[in-house]
Amino acid sequence: MDHKTVMYRGEDKEENRKRRFEMNEKIINELFEDVRVIVESNRAENYKNGKDFNVFYVQGVSSDEVRICKLIRELLDPNGSHGQGDVFLRQFFIDVIKLDVNEFSDYQFMNCRVVCEEIIDDLRRIDIVIHIGNRMIPIEVKVYAKDQDKQCMDYYNYAVKTDSNTKLYYLTLDGHEPSKESKGTLKDEQYACISFSEEIINWLDDCIGSEEIEQIYAVREILIQFRKVLRDLTGKHGGKHEMKIKEKIVASKDSVVAAMEIEKALTQAKIDKMREVFFDIKQHMVKMGYTECIDSYYDEARQYYEDRKKSWPSINFQLPIDDISIADKIVLRFEIDERIYFGICPWSGKNNWDRKIEDYIKEYIEKNLMPKGVKFKSTAYWYWWEYLSDNQLVNFKYCNEDYLKLFDEKGYKEHMETLYSKIDQLLAENIIPLVH
Repeated sequence: MDHKTVMYRGEDKEENRKRRFEMNEKIINELFEDVRVIVESNRAENYKNGKDFNVFYVQGVSSDEVRICKLIRELLDPNGSHGQGDVFLRQFFIDVIKLDVNEFSDYQFMNCRVVCEEIIDDLRRIDIVIHIGNRMIPIEVKVYAKDQDKQCMDYYNYAVKTDSNTKLYYLTLDGHEPSKESKGTLKDEQYACISFSEEIINWLDDCIGSEEIEQIYAVREILIQFRKVLRDLTGKHGGKHEMKIKEKIVASKDSVVAAMEIEKALTQAKIDKMREVFFDIKQHMVKMGYTECIDSYYDEARQYYEDRKKSWPSINFQLPIDDISIADKIVLRFEIDERIYFGICPWSGKNNWDRKIEDYIKEYIEKNLMPKGVKFKSTAYWYWWEYLSDNQLVNFKYCNEDYLKLFDEKGYKEHMETLYSKIDQLLAENIIPLVH
């Protein structure tokens, strides 16, 4: 094989690579356009048919944990204002807590008592408790709130005194496990993880599709709107438009490859956006004089989306407090689980600390670093925390509508200004110690 032959083959290989790149780019652009048309058509249809009008969003209660619990309680109550007796309760037993409805009589179902925020020891409250016959079924609901120390264990121990066969149901958006600190000594068979994304949405599907509810338009519409909220919260939208998009993707090998390339680029876009949010918070804090910080967000943002590991991207600032004995033991942390929040937490873990030091730190924080009117609350990893934004419910995990606004220049600016305003408020109130 002579030199010219090798050169020509090299040119052919480069030409083929260039041609494939151009073809992939063309297919990606075509797929983008096809999907854009489908999405726009779906949005226009929803708007025209009034499907975007949702009382939960209008009232700003779409992710309010307390109000979600109250709605579920009302649906489960056989004497609830929905007027449908035990229809929802029976279906809940089948779809959600997986108990045999034949174990209970009609009388027991109709006389079932469903309680919201049942008070137990130390004035703690279980979100939902079902009392039926001699059974007691506790349900702890977590939308965005964090676990408290021994919370699940204490709730189970309270219920088991009444019902030796009880099980604690831990209801979250995605069905994840409670923290080790919350579980305490609970055994696997003493609790069950359930989710809004699966069990609750399936329950609503069955309720909406039941013959008993088909003609009860007012109740059925509320169920449909509630299901829409949960689908948005958990990223399980469904619908005909998604089927159309899937059909476009699977139409050929090339379109699947194009979709995979889009998926990779989208993942990187999410990573970059999370890093941008943290970077801008850091810049804002630097302007306020907080230059001593430890970044833990850059690699964790990648893990959060790319590796799909459970990570908590964060940035941690040293607090310029006057007590040097604990100055290096606590930090002001900005962190993302699903939403962004901040608070004061230990820098090197709490479990190995001397109890006297731990008690002193809590006393110092409660006296000097607590927001006005806020009750001190200590969790497994935090001395105190709260969300940075109450109005904009940006969910970095499920990428809801508020999250999508971050990719619009105006939406991003408004969101960051909301975060800065909350930070500045706390600085002004001297909750976060001022830098001298």
